[in-house]
Amino acid sequence: MSVSDSQAQLQSLLGSFNGQHGIMGSMLIAKSGEVYGSSLPPNIDIGTIGALSGTLFANNDVSIQKMNRGQLHQMTLLTDQVILHFYQIKDFLLMVITSKGQRINLEGLIKLVEERAQQISPLLP
Repeated sequence: MSVSDSQAQLQSLLGSFNGQHGIMGSMLIAKSGEVYGSSLPPNIDIGTIGALSGTLFANNDVSIQKMNRGQLHQMTLLTDQVILHFYQIKDFLLMVITSKGQRINLEGLIKLVEERAQQISPLLP
């Protein structure tokens, strides 16, 4: 499979999140914070979100390790507006963001992310 084929397949998988379980969009972020792919609306600053997400996940991973509780593999943040769910795949983070004002089935959202992560993993370096 060529790089362009796997990139197109990756974009398709990211786009397949949109609208399911209240999800507005998703991103694949390198641990460095660089955005590898996104299905978020164009009015969202994905560069800033990617960089902040990479830092957020890394800092929480360090905290978990210092508490002798293993390594962080996924985390869910519930704000007063949306849910952000992060899932580690190799050296990347898969993040989904819900739309404002949606009732969310969190268990369904997490299961969907885990299923898509299995499909995304072979497409990553």
